[in-house]
Amino acid sequence: MQRLVFLGAGLIVVAACHQAPARRQAAVAEVQTIESTDPRPVVIDPPPVLSDEAPAPKPKNQAEAAKATPMTEKDEAIRASLPFAPAIAMDPVDGSKISIRANTPTLEYKGWIFYFDSVENRTKFQNNPELYMKAMRL
Repeated sequence: MQRLVFLGAGLIVVAACHQAPARRQAAVAEVQTIESTDPRPVVIDPPPVLSDEAPAPKPKNQAEAAKATPMTEKDEAIRASLPFAPAIAMDPVDGSKISIRANTPTLEYKGWIFYFDSVENRTKFQNNPELYMKAMRL
């Protein structure tokens, strides 16, 4: 029984060896060399080109559209007095980005100045500042 299995396996290997050269010959015929390729460059269609102008970005919501007011002299003075640029802060209550202006609600707590998106957020922070300080890891 073992001899039969061994003999059968040997026949399969021999048959596979006889088929392998035919596969190798087919693969060799597909290979191109420098001498067998056309020396002229291939013409490629140009890629699509984007136009130079794009439509203006749409505001995400109406609140952002209302905030997009021109800078006043007070706003410029506040921004010039800041020790950092750009004049953008993060509200510690809701994490929103704030453009610092003259009418931006602020609060000083433990030597830190906090900027808020709204008076309601400033009130929430005043009621429980340690909760928001833990979240900010200061």
